[in-house]
Order: sequence, then C-alpha cells, then structure tokens
Amino acid sequence: MLKNSAKKAVEDVLSIELGEKESQELYYSICNYLIDHDDACYIGVIRFKYSLLCDGIDSDISDYFIMEFMLEKMRQKHPLILMALTNLVISKC
Repeated sequence: MLKNSAKKAVEDVLSIELGEKESQELYYSICNYLIDHDDACYIGVIRFKYSLLCDGIDSDISDYFIMEFMLEKMRQKHPLILMALTNLVISKC
C-alpha cells in the first residue's frame, strides 16, 4: 500500500486528515481485523485487488481504490470497529 493512496482514501471516505504513517497503520489494522473476524469481506478485498492488478491499473490508483473499498466495507458491516480503529490511530499521534 502506497502511503499517499491510503491517506487520500481516508480523507475522501472518512473526511479525516491523517498523516501518511497513520493512514498506513489504519490500513494494516483493518486488514488484521478482517483476517481475524470477517473472512468473506477480506476475500472480497483480495478479489477486488486481483481484478485491479489483472486490469493493469497503476499501483498508486489501485491502492487508493483498495483502501476506499475496505473503508466502505468496514463502514457498512463494522462501523463501530472502524471508529475504534480510527480513534486508536488518531490517539497515537
């Protein structure tokens, strides 16, 4: 995940301005949560990433779309967890 892509997606989807490092940390926190608690959603993320790679989408653009996709899925299925993970990242600043 490219740092600028995660940062831009967080700003666009959550309307929160995080630094590059914090956006990366949020990305990995969401991935870890999905791996542990929502296999179906994580598999959906992997399929989406694979389809972008097969279509030859630029890494910077595909990383943005992946982060945006994950944030939207978390917002729909696990809004409280997304809020908690985001607040944890913000509190570490």
